[in-house]
Amino acid sequence: MSDRSRARRERLSTLVLGADDLVELVDRTGRDRLMDLMIERLRRRFDEHDPSTVLARKRDGFRYDKPALGLVEWMPTHELGGPVVVKMVGYHPTNPSQRALPSVIATTSMWDSESGHLVALADATLLTAVRTGAASAIATDVLAVDRPIRLGIVGLGAQAVTQLHAISRVRSISSVVAIDSDDDIARTFADRVAFTGIDIETAPPERADTIVGEVDVLCTCTSVDIGAGPVVGDTAPTPWLHVNAVGADFPGKLELPASLVEQAFVVPDVAEQCLVEGECQQVPALRHGPEIPDVVRHADRHAARRSELTVFDSTGWSVEDDVALRLAVELAGDYNLGTEFVIECLPPDPYDPYSSADSDHARDR
Repeated sequence: MSDRSRARRERLSTLVLGADDLVELVDRTGRDRLMDLMIERLRRRFDEHDPSTVLARKRDGFRYDKPALGLVEWMPTHELGGPVVVKMVGYHPTNPSQRALPSVIATTSMWDSESGHLVALADATLLTAVRTGAASAIATDVLAVDRPIRLGIVGLGAQAVTQLHAISRVRSISSVVAIDSDDDIARTFADRVAFTGIDIETAPPERADTIVGEVDVLCTCTSVDIGAGPVVGDTAPTPWLHVNAVGADFPGKLELPASLVEQAFVVPDVAEQCLVEGECQQVPALRHGPEIPDVVRHADRHAARRSELTVFDSTGWSVEDDVALRLAVELAGDYNLGTEFVIECLPPDPYDPYSSADSDHARDR
């Protein structure tokens, strides 16, 4: 291979961050620092968000019920003058029980908008869990009472771990009431979050009937079936209750009682998306509040909401995945993690697709 061709190919290699790289990234960074960085970067992106320069396209994909209920979606974002980031995410709620796999499996990619070159490709299963927790932490910090809180969590799967961890980085947590309909999952939750040092009260499933009136902040992160919600009781909530509703991600899939949503100041992450597959399905389009970037940007204006019933309708925003991938790539550079692959077959002669097989390439082989 000629020096010119070799340099060109090295420039256009793709950074791949696989499972081992992400594990080492967490180990090297530390769980708390990684979460703090995610919260910081996401908060800054919310505060600075300009929809005229950051284009977050409506997510789309394939939903199916054979061979199992699930979906594969793509979530694209483009910062004008910057990269295009696309996350591919699969959601299959029976994965944990039937395949010993997470219900969410995802990868994410970054593309150079000048040439179309694939710059980076990374696991996003871990990054999705962390960025979703970080988004709830930011909403909690802006909308929840500003004092030590009693936290409730309904649904104790993988997302519950990062919800608790993230919220603990913005609020002191005096106690946690943790509830799941599956006793086996509930039994392991305290061990999975032991690294936070927070005491956990694991409560029986029927406690969900009254939980909204017992806590200051509630996270719902279940995989409830379509039409099987709500997952908490339709009882009087704590007047200042803040809810991070994370589990609704299908049309017809709901976690909260309609009466609670109708009373609340509801903050969607993406209004159009939440009206289709979030808790906002239960309220007319004109009834929900501003999206989370606006609330973060004007936090002082919304300070009085801390004493009111509020809901963060978190269906997952592609901008969050952009932030997560950029942070992962940055930290990978700091720790020299990842592998550079030449994935794209870019011929030395851009006008001849077979020129890659010419003499220079053949001699290299």
